[in-house]
Amino acid sequence: MILKNTFSKTADDEATKASSYVDDDLLQIDDLFREIFLRLPFRSLVRMKSVCKNWNSIISDLNVNSTAGLFFQYSDVNTCYAYVPFSLDKSKDAPPFVNQINKYIKDSSGIRILQSCNGLMLCRSDRASKNHRKYYICNPTTKEYSTLPRLVGRGGFSRTIRGLNLAFDPSKSPYYKVVCVRELGLCRAKEHQYQFEVYSSETDGGIWRKCGEPFTAQVNFKHGVCWNGAIHWISIICAEKSIYFNPYDKLMMPKVMPTPPVSDGHFSTRNYYFGESHDHLHYIDVCRMVTGFKVYEMKKDYSEWFSKYRVDLSYVVGYYLFSICTVVRGKKEKDSFLVLQVNPGKLIRYNLVCGTFETICEASGSMVQVHHPFTGPKAEFPLQYIESLSRV
Repeated sequence: MILKNTFSKTADDEATKASSYVDDDLLQIDDLFREIFLRLPFRSLVRMKSVCKNWNSIISDLNVNSTAGLFFQYSDVNTCYAYVPFSLDKSKDAPPFVNQINKYIKDSSGIRILQSCNGLMLCRSDRASKNHRKYYICNPTTKEYSTLPRLVGRGGFSRTIRGLNLAFDPSKSPYYKVVCVRELGLCRAKEHQYQFEVYSSETDGGIWRKCGEPFTAQVNFKHGVCWNGAIHWISIICAEKSIYFNPYDKLMMPKVMPTPPVSDGHFSTRNYYFGESHDHLHYIDVCRMVTGFKVYEMKKDYSEWFSKYRVDLSYVVGYYLFSICTVVRGKKEKDSFLVLQVNPGKLIRYNLVCGTFETICEASGSMVQVHHPFTGPKAEFPLQYIESLSRV
């Protein structure tokens, strides 16, 4: 009997060893595939995701986001779209979503894009009434999307939604969170009160959760920027405080951050930019008819804004009016640039380090018309198109 048990134990040990060898071999093969996939172009990876479940899983987990161009949307009878690549190589295909987003997100009222964040886009129904709007998260590179749970007034909540913002950082987590800002009415001090609700793609399973206590603020909730895991809003009144909210923070309350430097105290006559690129938060403040300005960056500890670049566009734009479209930080410092629009319809890429510039698009009409604080065409601010393989 003892001999039999010994043989049985030995056989089990051998089977366990053989299984571990197989697992190790599979891991090594997956590592090899991962190294191969990292060297392939995005379009090839998108097609290869459909080969098998294992390849789909490996490719989806790759953190290979790349800022490729600018996505424009503007209102006609319906919302229209246009794309301008940063590269001067015009042989490259346009991204798959251009003029097709309504085809793969099925919404009879059309689609409007609210935010671009590290490869994912937050969208909503375009022409639906406020009470019937749907919200979506989509990956324009893979044409995948998911519908967010419906936002309804409940438990004393107002139906007024002042802003919706996406928080997503694939280098830290494959999951995203969406922050909804609701207006609750006036408090005793006659100031507007707001409340956060948060949806998590990881844990909430179709539920929006109320976060923290009501608070007051005077910021533009429609234009939030995701950076450092948090959503940031700058004050619409220079004397007021700018705030940020981290949906991953246990405190679940907004925190104060330094208000960006403003030269004359008024936003009405200025051309400003507020955005993020490759883990850097930027702010640009340009007064009317001024061609020299600074690009400010926020320190990681939120202690201050500091001057990162000095820009002189006098020899680039001359006497033309211009708008700042975006700032892009390169993998190498020498590759960092900003994109600006010079009326009419001309987009220029300006190197922030050496001051060289080149035209990346010149079009007539409203094809790439950008919101301009001086001339005022009714178009949306451009959004960065970031190639990504992240799941939604």
